[in-house]
Amino acid sequence: MEKTQRCSLMVFFFLIMFGGHGFAQEVKVKNSLSLTFCGRVQLQHLYNNNIGSDDAKTNNGFRMRRVRLQMDGKLTAFLSGKIQIDIRDNSPRLKDAEGKLRLFENYYFRFGQFKVPVWREEFIRSSGNLILVERSMAAGFLEENLLSARHVGIEFHGAPADAISFTLNFSNGAGEGISEIEKNKTVRVNNGKMVTGRIDVGFSENLRMGISGAFNQTGHRLDTLDATGQNRVIAPDLGLYLPGGLDLEAAVGFGELNRYFIESAVDQSFTIADISARWKQMNEKPCDELGGLSGYEFAAGFSMIDLDDDFGSEISLRFGPALYFGKQSRLQTNLELVDPARESEDSYWKIRSQFTVNL
Repeated sequence: MEKTQRCSLMVFFFLIMFGGHGFAQEVKVKNSLSLTFCGRVQLQHLYNNNIGSDDAKTNNGFRMRRVRLQMDGKLTAFLSGKIQIDIRDNSPRLKDAEGKLRLFENYYFRFGQFKVPVWREEFIRSSGNLILVERSMAAGFLEENLLSARHVGIEFHGAPADAISFTLNFSNGAGEGISEIEKNKTVRVNNGKMVTGRIDVGFSENLRMGISGAFNQTGHRLDTLDATGQNRVIAPDLGLYLPGGLDLEAAVGFGELNRYFIESAVDQSFTIADISARWKQMNEKPCDELGGLSGYEFAAGFSMIDLDDDFGSEISLRFGPALYFGKQSRLQTNLELVDPARESEDSYWKIRSQFTVNL
């Protein structure tokens, strides 16, 4: 089955790429008013100081972090859709697949697989325009515990005023690509489902604030065991975008994890935080001698995960420069310093570099 799915995806890519650019002069759209394609290529190199050169695992190397193709279609004046496929490390998988129905002027109903509206860094920022090479460990913590990132479900969004918008999402809460139709119940697949929501307020072009929340019913109920519970988080955030090329984004999250989900004797509360900033300067014209070098930036970020388990906080500090080759492509390098929560574990560092080409 997996091999068949991979072959099908490769045929899909072949038909799109060559059908649209090689064998025909234009893409003919059968059921849509318009159809557009875009994509992303990200090559990443990582050196991990936490792995010795004589260990069983490699401590440095290249990988295709993302290879994505996205197709957007507008079927009517009110109905649109999107499909995004990723072939990371030669493993095809579906990322986004959605339909969107516009209601009135400033409202829409969306259905399919897409990101739930939790955590500014995860929900607002595309992977092609992250402040640092990767999202923070705080964002990774929420994704791992099924409180953010992509899920399968439905969503309602509205903007009752120019400066205010809201989003309400109802999903499986089991993660990317996970169906919960007639599945055996586990701590991740259940009848409870997840509700997420977000409110955004734009005070000006320079200041935006928001608050998001997720309530994911985890666990299962059987005749001999009641393992039901809830993973939840409330996360206020802000974005500060100042003249002179300075951007700053920050968020904190307060929540609790179900004891069955984390295989613990009691529920576990947590606090997470992240603050990231960058200073970007673009040249008046690109430098032809350096591949069209058009700008540069310096970025830094601080992240923290504090679990209620007497081990303390895990802390990460990341910083480094980036070079722009056009507005959509850049080369980033980050030094990452990590201090684990457990005193028995040593601090370590990584060097992560990535070339991003947004097509």
